[in-house]
Amino acid sequence: MLIAATALALIAGGCASKPDGGGEWRTFEQDEQASLKVMYWDEQSFHEDYGNLFKSYYPNVEFEVIGLPVGSDPSLTVTELYNRHIEENRPDILFVDKHRWLAEEGKLLELDPIIKRQEYDLSGYMPAVLAKLREEGDGKLYGLSPNFRSFGLYYNATLFEKYGIERPRDSMTWEEVFELAKRFPADGEGNDRVYGFALDGFSSPLTDIVYSLMAQNRKILNADGTAVGLEGDSWRGIFESIVSVVRSGSFYLPTPEETAKRTRFMEDDRFLMGRSAMTYRDHLYLRQLGNASVDWAVVSAPVDALNRTQSSAYDPGPAFVISRQSANPRAAWEFVKYANSGEFAQIKSKSSSDFLFSRTEYIRPPSERDVTGLYTLDPVANASDEFVALEPRLKVDLVQLIASELTAAAEGSKTLDAAIEAMREDGNVLLAQMKAARP
Repeated sequence: MLIAATALALIAGGCASKPDGGGEWRTFEQDEQASLKVMYWDEQSFHEDYGNLFKSYYPNVEFEVIGLPVGSDPSLTVTELYNRHIEENRPDILFVDKHRWLAEEGKLLELDPIIKRQEYDLSGYMPAVLAKLREEGDGKLYGLSPNFRSFGLYYNATLFEKYGIERPRDSMTWEEVFELAKRFPADGEGNDRVYGFALDGFSSPLTDIVYSLMAQNRKILNADGTAVGLEGDSWRGIFESIVSVVRSGSFYLPTPEETAKRTRFMEDDRFLMGRSAMTYRDHLYLRQLGNASVDWAVVSAPVDALNRTQSSAYDPGPAFVISRQSANPRAAWEFVKYANSGEFAQIKSKSSSDFLFSRTEYIRPPSERDVTGLYTLDPVANASDEFVALEPRLKVDLVQLIASELTAAAEGSKTLDAAIEAMREDGNVLLAQMKAARP
């Protein structure tokens, strides 16, 4: 009895000395009761994705799911729409894609002190994701993302071997990818025609490439954001490379009729059908590759020649953040903690179709192939979006304009100089129209 009593005393003393052993941030117990309001896509998705699993451990926690804000009031910006929605519904937890503005307005609970106090283990969390999340919080951590998103350069190993061409590697630039594509023959007809590069989808492949280049911190606007600049050799050089590879016949540029298709099948994708040596896709493309007979591999997305160790092609998925006004911060943190735990990732890795977990130990690609190229590089430091304070539609319209003018230059209907000048002139018209439409 004396030994047992001593042991109990030691256990109790040990618990009291732990950072989370008492006080405001003591550990949330499994039998505690709480009610949480969560802002998520919709109620069914939340429970299927997170709620049901969490309640299997914490059965006395009740959730009220609040959908994301919707509205068509042109006088409200996206942040104003969210702020109104948050004020009206007072959620404890928010699931948001970007949360810098919420942190800057003092609406979020900082997580670093809680993580330190409870000794929450982030050692298995992808460093690149944490780095990007800290950028959102200006160095502080306000949210955690269970998953991340990524693009990669996929290639057909059989075609590279057949034509005796060295395979792609991590940290290539777009210019190097296009030079590699030009080494494939540009002849053949019908199903016998092979391309060095193809990206079949619902838009011109040039739009995806321009977005990729913008993510490398190449600026479309001038320094003060008042006009379309596209200045410097960084744009001129890549434009020349794009025009060259398209004219070579090794880069498949679809017709407007093809990109206008609203329904696409496997046979519409040249890479899946073994008729393209390379393509550029996000990690969800692996689901389609699982049904194809292509011997594929993937390396990192193209990078900036001046910064080959960092990739701009991946980003955290939406993050769970906690409102500073939450009536149940301990329960809210327990949920965020669990949704980002190794235990949760391990369970979801056996059933979820979204497999790029921030807990990288549990990444289980559908095909069991090596996909580390999707996340092997560091993230681009201090990446910035020059359109963050402008209307989202402007960015889309400018990218489409650039892609259209590059197509005209590649097809020979105008010179590259004329195409670049049209990008600037027509782009400035779009910029002026956006400013004129603002109240």
